Amino acid sequence: MEIRDATFNDLEFILPIMHQVHAESIFKGIEVNEATIQRNFVVAMSFDDGYAKVVEHKGKIVGALVGIIMDNHFGIRCAQDLFSYAGAGTDRLLKDFLLWAEVRGVRFVQITDLSDSSRFQKLCQLIGLESIGVNFVKVV
Repeated sequence: MEIRDATFNDLEFILPIMHQVHAESIFKGIEVNEATIQRNFVVAMSFDDGYAKVVEHKGKIVGALVGIIMDNHFGIRCAQDLFSYAGAGTDRLLKDFLLWAEVRGVRFVQITDLSDSSRFQKLCQLIGLESIGVNFVKVV
């Protein structure tokens, strides 16, 4: 299994994964906008404050994490995932994201889980993330 920098050509393999994850998420009733996915993916790949990596297992892309760094409204440098899913190597992918953020001087890292997966949440805690607060959402 390998975690590597994403390339533009990887998007054709990541899109089906994103569609699958979307269909099982809270957003399933909202149409996917592939142009927005492509734009976010290209921006994340192109700038130092963007993160785009894929997980390959036996030559097949089985996951990806796309994230960004930005200053929040308090001026605190924050890293946040825009999309994360891995059929294998999730712990390594998340640790890579944390290290990437730390090297760039980030003070706050946010990984969002709207799937309410107890397995994923336990993994996040095992690698040093804390569950803080609650997300309240409404799909309109």
